[in-house]
Parts: sequence; structure tokens; C-alpha cells
Amino acid sequence: MADDMRGDARKTDLDEEIYSISDEQAQIEYVQVRRAAQWVPFLLPHLRSGMRALDVGCGVGSITLDLAEIVAPGEIVGIDRDEAQLAIARDSAAQRGLSHARFEVGSVYELPFPDATFDVALAHTLLFHLSDQLSALRELRRILKPGGLVAISDDHYGTWVFSPSDGLARRMVTEFIPRVTIASGGRPYYSADLRRLLLEAGFARTEGIALAPEHYGTLEETRRIAAIAGRMLRNPEFTGVIMSEGLASADEIEAIRDDMLAWGERPDAFAAVMYCAALGWVDA
Repeated sequence: MADDMRGDARKTDLDEEIYSISDEQAQIEYVQVRRAAQWVPFLLPHLRSGMRALDVGCGVGSITLDLAEIVAPGEIVGIDRDEAQLAIARDSAAQRGLSHARFEVGSVYELPFPDATFDVALAHTLLFHLSDQLSALRELRRILKPGGLVAISDDHYGTWVFSPSDGLARRMVTEFIPRVTIASGGRPYYSADLRRLLLEAGFARTEGIALAPEHYGTLEETRRIAAIAGRMLRNPEFTGVIMSEGLASADEIEAIRDDMLAWGERPDAFAAVMYCAALGWVDA
């Protein structure tokens, strides 16, 4: 499935774009288990105490707060469009005693900071959902100091593996989520181009990385992702796109949901996807 399915549309305001996981509780359950050591290990060796850091698309802050512990006493700011997730992040920061971490509503297209404010910036699983990655990367470069570093990571939906592969459940990751993402303005196959995009955005040099932090290979993990998918397949915002795109009828969606939940209980179930990531440095 090619990225050009989304057409030539370009948006410049994040508020005009739609997050493809439209069910809020499904989104929170999906991201709240993420930790920096598993999801952004390529960034950690570059962090130092006293740095000022930015995490854009921080969600519930589970990764942000791990980074906060490393850069302390330097400040870290988490930005997200969803106030409900930011409230969870603030509570978690208070529970962990991380007073140097703060969270604000904002857009990656218009970050509310002066030029050259931060030493390092992270955008993890954010650009995937945007229609204009290049504008976002240029804005991230603007707020970085000379010699500053940006880290970007996104799943590439062309790399999903799903076993057993002969059931209906695999359609959720191979067809439904990519098509809903494209219909919402995102690009589920863009991340292999990250080095090129960073260079086009003005970064002096770049480094590409591949990792597979998202994998489901225990009963607890397959049950969890199957339950999240089940919620999404009952959400009218998500299923409405599936039906309007002609991918499946309401009855077929329900059959796929049943198969997904059954897959989650299988002792041989497994699924994984590769993430393409990149680091980009501002010329010192």
C-alpha cells in the first residue's frame, strides 16, 4: 500500500489532523506501558545531566519521565494535544517526585518556545500521524540549540508480522489501521525516509536506526493488544472509516473483532512490527 493513497493534501495545523486511535481509553492502554529503555534506547547514550529536553507527542509521559530522571536537574517539557493524557503524566511526575518535568498542550507545528531553547528533542510515534513531517522536523530544528540533537521514531506498517497468519485478525494491522491512518492524514509507511527528511529539514548529519520494541509474544501481551483492538473495532469513529473506505461491512468488522479476541487467547499467537528511527544533529 503506497503513501500516495493520501493524495496531495497538506495541513499546517495539528488540530486539523485526526489521531487514528480515536478511542481515548484504547490509546491510554496502548502507550502507558512504554518505557525509555525499550522504546528509545538509541537516544539514552546521548543524554546528560543538566540538559534541557523536549518530548513532543508525549502522551501519558511514561517515556518522558524516564528521560527526566536522566537529565535531572535539567528541565524536560512534554507536549501533547490531549489534555486527558497530560493530566495522567502530571500525576505520574508528582508520584515519582520529578518536579523538573512539566507538561503542556501544544502543536509540533507551532512549538511555544523561542529559537535554540533545548539541547535535545524527541518525537516518538508522532510524525506517523501527521500529514507534513517536514514542517514538523523544521520546527523541531528551530527550537534546538547549536549542536542540539533530535530523535524520531515511528513504526513502519509494511513490516508487521502476524502469526497465525491465516485468520481474520491480521487484517487489523495489515489493512484497517494503515487505511484509517491515511484517511486521517497520516503516513504509516514514511519512517524509512527519516534520514532524508531530517537532512531536508536542515539537520547537519543524521543516523538511522531500526528496532522492534513492539512485540506480543506472551499470553498477557497478546490479551492486552487484542483487548485494545477490540475497543477500537467497537468505536464508531474508527469503524466508520473502515466502512466508508469499503474495507469491510459491520458484520465483517464484528467477525474480525471476535477473531482478534480469540487470537489473543491462543498459546501460539505472536505479532511484531519494526520501528525506523533516526537521530539528527544541528550544526554547532
